[in-house]
Order: sequence, then structure tokens, then C-alpha cells
Amino acid sequence: MRNLIVYKDDCFEVHKKAVNSKDEGDIKTKLISLNPIVEQEYKIYAKNFFKNTLNAIISNATLLSSKDVLKGLYYYQSKTVRDVRENIRKLQFNTISATCQNCTINSTNTLDHILPKDIFPAFVVNPQNLFPCCSECNSYKSKIIEKDDKRFLNLYLDTLPDVQYLFVNISLDKDNNYDFKYYLKNEGNKIPTKLFKIIEFHYEKLYLFDRFKFHSTEYVSEFENQISTLKSVLTITQIKSILYEDIRENKKAYGANHWKYILKDALLNSDIFMKKFI
Repeated sequence: MRNLIVYKDDCFEVHKKAVNSKDEGDIKTKLISLNPIVEQEYKIYAKNFFKNTLNAIISNATLLSSKDVLKGLYYYQSKTVRDVRENIRKLQFNTISATCQNCTINSTNTLDHILPKDIFPAFVVNPQNLFPCCSECNSYKSKIIEKDDKRFLNLYLDTLPDVQYLFVNISLDKDNNYDFKYYLKNEGNKIPTKLFKIIEFHYEKLYLFDRFKFHSTEYVSEFENQISTLKSVLTITQIKSILYEDIRENKKAYGANHWKYILKDALLNSDIFMKKFI
């Protein structure tokens, strides 16, 4: 999981572009008449965005009454939205640009509206309000009303700690298959309490522990094959040294708490797993 770099160009220009792309008629006329109000809302959004106080924004009643017209500006495959997606993608590290950073499991195939479009229709095409993610995360998020003390991570704004907070316990179930239990821990209280609560809410409401567990079995098989291949030419000590270095490098690229490398590290330190190679 990594922070994303936010869209840097004029956001209200995107809104105007979306309005101008509409065919002439009553809807376009209505949208143009709303532009001055929307522009003021964009200024409010920008002010709160950079203070990381988006939850303080109150929905504009006039724009809410025209939400169906405004929501019509957003279409995932429209040129305006495609251009925004491409702009955001180009800002990111290549290693993470195509992966949903809300979960680090699925590919990005949708955009999450950080402030929901049903309540804040003014921001349906605001690039700072659009976060690339997967449809699974987007679906889970859409069912939750966020509050100041209970909200998802905003990975444009909430700086992720560069210390480990995701852990996994490895055991065997009654059928002698691997069982994985992922959990969060704020060791030494190195992470501010408020931020850690947001992290906990994010992992819980996106069902990340269960999702990591589901994908772990497949990943372990790949890891076993990797070690078996190396074992034909290297000692276990040499293999561990190589793999630990690989973990360190990948955490730099994918984030200090990427579930795959947390799992890989735990496997190398698990007697249950390593005994088959000794």
C-alpha cells in the first residue's frame, strides 16, 4: 500500500471540459448556469483537501437539488474522465500505477469518489476527489458513511507510516493446511493514535484480512516453488539471505506493509513452513 501523488492541474477546468462536452440543450444550459456555484465549491474543496479536512465540507443544497444533472457529467469511459485517469496514472510509480492501493490485490478498474457523488454531486469529475481503485473496494466503500473518527484512508493525504503495522500468524488447520491470520499492531505506539484508528477502520471495512488470507494459499505455492528451485544450487542460509534482500527491496517499491512481503517475511521465519526445506 502506497500513497498516490495527487492531480496537479486546475481541477475546475476538468469540470468545465465535462460541461462543454455535453450536447446543446436544456441539460447543458442548466450545467452552465450552475458553473459559478460549482466553482466556489471547488475552492472550498481545495482548501479543505490540502488541510485534510474533507469531512468538514457541507453539501451545497442548490447543487444537491440538481444532483441528477451533475452526476450525468461522470462516465468512466468518457474522454474527460479517461484523460484524468491517464494524468493520475502517469504521476505514480510504475510498480503501483495499475494496482488498487486501497487493497493492493486487484487491478484498478474504477474510480472511487472520496466524497460520494450522491451527497456531493459538484465533485463528480473533480480529479482530487477521484481515486483509482478496484470495483471490489469501491463497492465496500459505497456502503459506509464516513465520519471524522471513522473513515477510510485517503491515500492522497494520509501519509502511511514507514514502520510495520501489518502482521500475519501462520499455523496449520485440522486438515494440516496452512492457516493465515492477518492483524494490525501499533508496536511501541510509533503511529499516532488517530491515524492508526483510520488504518484499522480501512482494513476492517474493506475486509482486507480475509481477502489477504484468501490469496495467501496461492502465493505460498509460488514461494515454495521459488525456494525449491533455488535449493538445487544454494544452501538454505544463502537462499534466506537472497530472499530477505528481495523483501527489503520490494517493500521500498510496494510499501512497508504490502501483504505479500509481510507474508514472505513471516514464512521465512516460520518453522512450520521452513521445515520442509531443511
